[in-house]
Amino acid sequence: FDETDAEQLQRVFPGCAELLGARRTSLFCSSSQAQADSAALFRSGSGSRLGSLNLLGGKESVSQMQYAVRRLLKIVCSHFKGVVLFIDDLQWSDTATLDLLKSIVLDGEIPSLLIVGAYREDEVPDHHPLALHTRELEEMNVSITKIKIGNLSVNYAIPLVAEALGMDHDDSKVKSLAETIHRKTEGNPFFMLTFLRSLYDEKLLQYNFGVMKWIWDDNAVNSKIVTENVASVLVNKMNRLQEETQRILMVASCLGATFRLSAVMT
Repeated sequence: FDETDAEQLQRVFPGCAELLGARRTSLFCSSSQAQADSAALFRSGSGSRLGSLNLLGGKESVSQMQYAVRRLLKIVCSHFKGVVLFIDDLQWSDTATLDLLKSIVLDGEIPSLLIVGAYREDEVPDHHPLALHTRELEEMNVSITKIKIGNLSVNYAIPLVAEALGMDHDDSKVKSLAETIHRKTEGNPFFMLTFLRSLYDEKLLQYNFGVMKWIWDDNAVNSKIVTENVASVLVNKMNRLQEETQRILMVASCLGATFRLSAVMT
């Protein structure tokens, strides 16, 4: 674990290099040989999936990385009064990521750490890895607080729209717009913001530099149709792109998650 590693950590956690100090050479393990292996493992693993670590092979490499992450969290959390680790879109998490989170949760030596995870309930059936890991932790008497987030009420929709537009939530026009958007989207935050963005894309919502605020036509907003399907929202958005851009996206969709830029530019 050398100075370059310390600099990388410092960019992620401001002040981390100073925090590690003399202890950073023993961050990953106690023995000199394991220390060398761990440092190399950390550098090779940077920016890659846990499952691709192969310096120690299989489960050993994953366990080594999990241990390194827990040691780092112990140092960071011991320096601050409280640390919140928020992870979004857990419905897309793989088993390696969930195993890492499980090892962190079960480590009783990490102080003042609160882990908050968010996921889409309708995408996590009983057999989903996240559901399985959650039940396993609960069976081990780990305290997990579940908060179901529903759609926004109109009283919360008004501040959301006002904040997005940088306007006063007591403004009667903002209230009227927010109520219209809430009625059309049933208070779904994603569709509310998507609808607001679509108003801008279609020139129904414009910024007036003369009065220094957003303006819109209430009748035009009322007449706009809202889709309740995420796929339709994305399709409509892509249909507004230039024809050449649509062609590139069409080719890219057939090539998988990774491809050369030259493959779509010819």
